[in-house]
Amino acid sequence: MASKRDQSISERKQRILAAARIIISREGYDALTTRGLAEAAGVTVPTLYNLVGDKAAIASAMASASIEELWERVQFDRRATPLEMVDAIIDEAYAQIQEDPSFNRATFIALQRLGQSFTFNPERDDPGAQAAERSIELAEFACRAAQQKGQLRGQISPRELAVQMFSAYRAPLDDWINGAIADEEMRRRQRVGFYTLLAADGSDEFRAQLLERTAKLTTKPGKQEAA
Repeated sequence: MASKRDQSISERKQRILAAARIIISREGYDALTTRGLAEAAGVTVPTLYNLVGDKAAIASAMASASIEELWERVQFDRRATPLEMVDAIIDEAYAQIQEDPSFNRATFIALQRLGQSFTFNPERDDPGAQAAERSIELAEFACRAAQQKGQLRGQISPRELAVQMFSAYRAPLDDWINGAIADEEMRRRQRVGFYTLLAADGSDEFRAQLLERTAKLTTKPGKQEAA
């Protein structure tokens, strides 16, 4: 059981991060100041630095917390098939973003400006790279499950597939962050990317299933009927 002191520290950290989230969501990352955040969280500036750190550390802490929350949301044990696991990664990540789009977009941009972008790079150890690694672990788990069921042949390792799936997820997300595409287009591209990559190593039956889904996502309404 945590001591009263540890509990107090944890509660103050959560209060600081919650206050930071409100400020970033409403006004953007640039509006976040240590003095303003300390006041909003009901702590002193020295306490804020001791418990969390500077603005960069705060953005990093929130990014790390978000990816761990995603692991909890996906809950692979509730998914009947590997394909449901794959879909859940996209759907739950989207649901998480949609709970506070302004905050999530601002946080992604802040990480980019801090040189800690949400990008896979084994040579980096900052929160952005750590979040990317944890995301890849999600995809790798689903790929291993598909391989165990014989849906993937294993000619491409689950790890390599997962790394490429992260890239297929990350590119549309980046376009969404910068306002280049709408929400649904982001999800469509991510799903097409996942299905196409899995089909490259899929068994005949699984590949056919994936390609059928991909065709539905890439055929414009009315085009199939007119063909």
